[in-house]
Amino acid sequence: MNARLLSRLLTGLVLASFGAGAAQAAVELYKPGGANDPHLRAARFLGEDKRHFSALTELLKLQAESEGRPVAASQFPWLLADNYLSFGLRERADTVYRGMANAASSDPVQYGRAQLKLAQFEYTRGYLPEARATLLKMRDGLPSELLLEWQDLTARVLMAMGKDAEAVEVLTEPKNGSDQSDFTRYNLGVALLRDGRTEQGRTVLERVGNLDPTDRDSLALMDRANMTLGWNFLQNQQGAVARPLLRKVRVEGPYSNRALLGLGWAELTEDGKRARRANVNDGGDDRAADRFGSFSTLGVLLRRGLIEDDPVRQRTFRRIEGASDREEALKAALPAWLILVDRDPQDPAVQEAWLAIPYSLDQIGAHDQARAFYEQAVERLEVARKRTNLAIDALRTNRMVETIVKRDLDAESGWNWELKDLPDAPETYYLQTLLAEHRYAEALKNYRDVRLLARNLDAWDKRLSDMEKAYTTADRASVDPRMLFSQATEAKPVERPRIKIELRPESSLSPPGRYRKPLAGGAAVRPQLQLADAPKVQNFVGTYERIGQMRQRLASLRPSLARIGDEQGRYLQRLGTVELKAQKDQIEKYLVEARFALARLYDRQTGSNDPDEYEIKKK
Repeated sequence: MNARLLSRLLTGLVLASFGAGAAQAAVELYKPGGANDPHLRAARFLGEDKRHFSALTELLKLQAESEGRPVAASQFPWLLADNYLSFGLRERADTVYRGMANAASSDPVQYGRAQLKLAQFEYTRGYLPEARATLLKMRDGLPSELLLEWQDLTARVLMAMGKDAEAVEVLTEPKNGSDQSDFTRYNLGVALLRDGRTEQGRTVLERVGNLDPTDRDSLALMDRANMTLGWNFLQNQQGAVARPLLRKVRVEGPYSNRALLGLGWAELTEDGKRARRANVNDGGDDRAADRFGSFSTLGVLLRRGLIEDDPVRQRTFRRIEGASDREEALKAALPAWLILVDRDPQDPAVQEAWLAIPYSLDQIGAHDQARAFYEQAVERLEVARKRTNLAIDALRTNRMVETIVKRDLDAESGWNWELKDLPDAPETYYLQTLLAEHRYAEALKNYRDVRLLARNLDAWDKRLSDMEKAYTTADRASVDPRMLFSQATEAKPVERPRIKIELRPESSLSPPGRYRKPLAGGAAVRPQLQLADAPKVQNFVGTYERIGQMRQRLASLRPSLARIGDEQGRYLQRLGTVELKAQKDQIEKYLVEARFALARLYDRQTGSNDPDEYEIKKK
């Protein structure tokens, strides 16, 4: 019996101690400014949720409460700098990062990632010299885990600056080509072509063009590599090599229009010399089972899935001579161009196909069909020019930008914000390529952030108005002043209860002015008195007074935000207007050529043998 009782007691004690330990563990104690501080935990959550403005508010509140002392949590400066940078405040983030330079020895990987993020921000915002300086500064002592990411970003920065030879050196010196991503290999191939090392660049692009695609990004990369390589051969009069490369590009895809246009011209181009391979000697396996892949324009793949090339800068329509069997070549070129006829009318590749088709028909003797296609081209180009003019007028109203901003009104993602869909506006249709470029996207982010801050000021203005109204119009009953006075004076605590002062009557005191006896010790010495300054008036600062101070701060911030927002809006309009005017100029050039070719056809039908202006200039 005693054994059972003892067993029960021991079991109860164990359970009681376990329960007490669990209860103690359930209570999370934190030190203000420590790792478990609610402000810090809230900021971490908000930052991961891409609400960087709110995260900064929590972090700065925690910093203010520390009263000048450094916050104890080791992650505080990292969170502060990351959210500063994510919200687009590069200078403040850089200041915090510089203050954490000593932390590089304790956690070099985290510090290296922070520097890479800073360089990525500088690159996308167009601060290329600053990005290059940041990347080169961190080259010594770079952790091996970050080498590939550093190579990729550094090469893109150098290529954007036109320093292709340096980009090639960065990508080939460590001899780690087999570890690099396919996107990095594409950039290496383009850099080699730009630097004049054509055979090596073609070898690298050949491998990228023969990838086994696993997703849409790799499919687009493969198409781009094949188009880039194919157009490179085409520009060097090697049509026989360019044709299979351009045929490998998907008929429906971001690069299909330019590939189809190039395929048609490749049929009219001389076969040229046979292509040769060259080893890059960077540790990568650039051997491929198939022949060379293909080409686009020689632009850098700045971001996955985006077309960074400016379509207006494409090669204009020109007649290519030298095919061995000209009539058969012209017939072979037509199918690829006919696919383009009903595609995007604002794409220069499609517009060039409108002129290339009647040119080929005229060359093979189908003059009536050629005239019909030229007339159709003139009509479509006129419509395109008219729509471009309407888009320019609509762009001045800033409707497209305002629609984009309103679709994601309260997002605080700052630099991490991305444009996910396009508004239904006529100018949007003609600016798709511009909208995908860094220069426009970053300017749009700045405009969004300014509007976000302006709305934040409006929200604070409303809160202050509500507080002011509640303070001044409080529904309180009137109170008799005598009652207030009695309440203030009654039950007043005695300051010094142990000291008892009693008043007693004194009858021997002389009335004032009667006592004339000289003072002992002679005449009194009057002290030198100095008048002190009047004490400074300390105004009472209560709720109502603080509301007034905050209103003054709001009033001082509003004009600055309005000015910055107007400037950023005008900058976005200028970017769009320049883009649309460039498209309009290209359309007008095609219009002149189409009308001139149509006039020559009419002259030929009328039997006129007089030399025209074009023939005179040729002579």
